[in-house]
Amino acid sequence: MIKKFISALLPACIILSCIPVFAAEPDTAPAADEAYAETVPPDDGAAAQEIPLAEGGAETEEIPLAEATPDIRELDGGETEAVSEVPAEQPAAAPDNVITSYTVNFTCQLDGWPRKDYGVFNIYSESGELLGSHTKYIEDTESFSLTYDLPAAPVGTVYYLEITGADSVDYYTENYTLPLKERLPLYTYVTEPDENGAVEVVSSAEMNLHVRTQGIINIYADGKYTALSSPAIFEDESIIAPLSEVAEAIGITDCTFFPKYNSVKVKTGDNEMLVNIGYSYITVFGEDKALNVPVSNINSLTYIELRPFVESFGCTLEYYDSGEYIDILINKSPLALESIAALEQRINDSGIGSSTGYLIWVNKQKFRCAVFEGYSGNWKWIKDFTVGIGAPDSETITGAFEYSAAQDRWTYEHYYVGPIMVFYGNYALHSTLLNYDGTPYNNNVGVKLSLGCVRCQPKYINWMSANIPLGTRVYVTEN
Repeated sequence: MIKKFISALLPACIILSCIPVFAAEPDTAPAADEAYAETVPPDDGAAAQEIPLAEGGAETEEIPLAEATPDIRELDGGETEAVSEVPAEQPAAAPDNVITSYTVNFTCQLDGWPRKDYGVFNIYSESGELLGSHTKYIEDTESFSLTYDLPAAPVGTVYYLEITGADSVDYYTENYTLPLKERLPLYTYVTEPDENGAVEVVSSAEMNLHVRTQGIINIYADGKYTALSSPAIFEDESIIAPLSEVAEAIGITDCTFFPKYNSVKVKTGDNEMLVNIGYSYITVFGEDKALNVPVSNINSLTYIELRPFVESFGCTLEYYDSGEYIDILINKSPLALESIAALEQRINDSGIGSSTGYLIWVNKQKFRCAVFEGYSGNWKWIKDFTVGIGAPDSETITGAFEYSAAQDRWTYEHYYVGPIMVFYGNYALHSTLLNYDGTPYNNNVGVKLSLGCVRCQPKYINWMSANIPLGTRVYVTEN
């Protein structure tokens, strides 16, 4: 009886053991039509033998005896069933070995009085291509992180970091004085497997930044404190400051930015300076003048070396360092004062009046618009700036008019202008041509190009629209 039972059970066990149980491995799964074989123990418990699948695949894979033999358990009534083993938990799949970003985590260390500086952090490829840049205003010891989005690259790619605006940086076990002679390498790699076999792609670095220290820089023009929207700062041994705000402090309001050339034109009367961003010189009244520090763009403001800038317009500069703060004393530009005096005399001699306390004068020959406050015979200059006027076939009208209507904007197919200050019919003062996102479409001034209106750069028309009341006289002359 027992022999019959065993002889009946053995074929069933062989059939059950031929049902394959596969443990998938990452990235090595066989094709669906690949032939497999497995082994079962012979009756006498000897070494495993190979038994091919019914499809008759040419190659076979030997499976250890312990993995191929199912457990047998007895059921009620003396029957048995095979119990397959539960596959062991597989190791985590390897991550995609591709880098698309890099993060640098900074802790800040303050070694003295904070210089309240702008730090610039540029990341480069191995070939020296600039891949990303961050500007960070550093005024305390707050930690921060900077993440750069990068073109896809394999793990193992090395990037390089350039830092300005701090004293030094700790990286690994070294301290590097800034500015760096060579850029810091940023490594990417895959970690060793952990206890579960998992690995991780690393594309980040930790650094300790030693914040610059200095006295607070105060600027006084003719004894009046100059409030800057962004502070004057040290760059190497020189002080740099926002160009347009320093210019206004010394009496020059016409600072016109030309995006096409990445340059700023600073003008008072017939005296003109050209400032090219990124270069270590300025062109003063037609002659180049060297700078110790290149002109830079920080937080959307043009920063220029302070001393050569103000001295080019005839100012003097005195420097006092108390240890806790620095006072810079400058005077109004004599060139600007001379230009302002000439404008005031000309407009007061004309006898022109206004029904408000303001007057707008457009000089077509000089492409200038000047704004005054006061009354007839006693007008005081507020500011003047360069404008664009009507093209030769659509000249700007001349005469004395009144600012009669204000509108938000005039829209066209590809651009808009605004705000609008109408002074006669369809003649108006308005902005240069702007894209619908507010960026320049055509920012040109100092030329004849409009249909008769007076085009002003946005910061000037915005100021007039906010400050000049309706009814103000608009005086347009040929020269």
